[in-house]
Amino acid sequence: MEYAHVFFFSPPFYSHFMPLAALAKSFKKSGSRVTIGCSLEFKEAVLSAELEFYEINISTNRNTGTADNTEQPESEKMRLDAFFDATKVGAVETLMIQSKHRKEDMLSNPEELFEAIHRIEKTEKVDLWVVDVLSYGVTLCLHCLELPYITFCPPHPNTIPREDENFGVPTNWPSSIDVDPIKLEKLNDSSIQTQQQFTDIFNAFIFSHHRCPNRIDNAFRLHSEIAIIYNYFDFKSVETLSEKPRRIYIGHSFDGEMLSQSWLKKVDNEQQRKILITLGTFLSSRMDVLIQLIQACQAFEPEALIIVSAGSNAKNLKQYESSNVSICEFVPQKALLPFMDIVIHHGGCNTFTETVYYGKPMIILPFSSDQFNIAYDAESNDIAITLDPNRLTKTNIMNALNKALKLDKENLRYWSRFSRERGPDYAARILGDFGGHSCTYHTI
Repeated sequence: MEYAHVFFFSPPFYSHFMPLAALAKSFKKSGSRVTIGCSLEFKEAVLSAELEFYEINISTNRNTGTADNTEQPESEKMRLDAFFDATKVGAVETLMIQSKHRKEDMLSNPEELFEAIHRIEKTEKVDLWVVDVLSYGVTLCLHCLELPYITFCPPHPNTIPREDENFGVPTNWPSSIDVDPIKLEKLNDSSIQTQQQFTDIFNAFIFSHHRCPNRIDNAFRLHSEIAIIYNYFDFKSVETLSEKPRRIYIGHSFDGEMLSQSWLKKVDNEQQRKILITLGTFLSSRMDVLIQLIQACQAFEPEALIIVSAGSNAKNLKQYESSNVSICEFVPQKALLPFMDIVIHHGGCNTFTETVYYGKPMIILPFSSDQFNIAYDAESNDIAITLDPNRLTKTNIMNALNKALKLDKENLRYWSRFSRERGPDYAARILGDFGGHSCTYHTI
């Protein structure tokens, strides 16, 4: 057994906690004692997985279920409203808002984190630390304390930008998103400014807390020297296991789920087309998009079973419910996916990797963050059709449904096999095989 005790840090984001927890369970299966440090909202989930819980708050911004229902400080609610308003304008405007909010989102309490991690390090014998890529304050503290850690990247790999890339600016755009070059230039300028501000804060902290400080060039590129685990597909065959940092592509990081009898009754008609519509915990707030999708799917195939994960908007969409349309606040997504014929989603990495794992054709409507890069990859590798969520019509949705159902099934099966052959156990096994390390900072 290479690691007696592995300590995971999770931000208070449901979409990041779940893949981190799956990876943590893989380390436990390999024989390690595993602790997850996270907010109190996830304590029950940690303990039910027979992992150890340690309360630590990494970020003031939270999303522990449905964004509208998560308890937030008033300032966070205002920023969420600004984000939702921006998604209705366009891609670049949304990314500009996200760039503006970056520092408050991701580096809210580095001094407190430093003291908390230092206490853990003194009281617990930890052999390896695992940090989520968006937990920048944790990465900064681990770097300053010179502790051995690996970086886990649940979103798109380009969340860690390369040297010629700017954080938060898509490296590629799906064909459905029309980007104004002037707006894109402003986005790049905003990203560079945020990047410089963030890096200045990092360097000031490093020079006051690190015993042997070295200036870093880009805070968003600070990551483990040991390994980076990507919850993604190796579309470009760039996995590197022979040199540090090892870049490990695992395809998926989730546990399968069984469907309840009540849901099985809904999906047991093999002759009926089944469509899942899900926009994730945040973007289910876009009720206008959900309505357009429901209506177009009904027009495309009136007898199809349409299942809608609508979050807090479920109650506002009850008028669209029928014997063939189920509208729910939450759906057992992973358990439903094997029964679906097509999945319409926002391009979030969890939904994307889960859908590919089950080999299902999809339509992706990217709104924000890494969703544009994911949509581009999916489109380029012929496993999805993409649409602009702000330029939807009944006709273009119906055309997309028709095209998605004609995607090459053998290609979908290929990437499904890639995912099934890997997963979090694959990463735990590789890291266990290599063993003993030291850790210093590394920038690309």
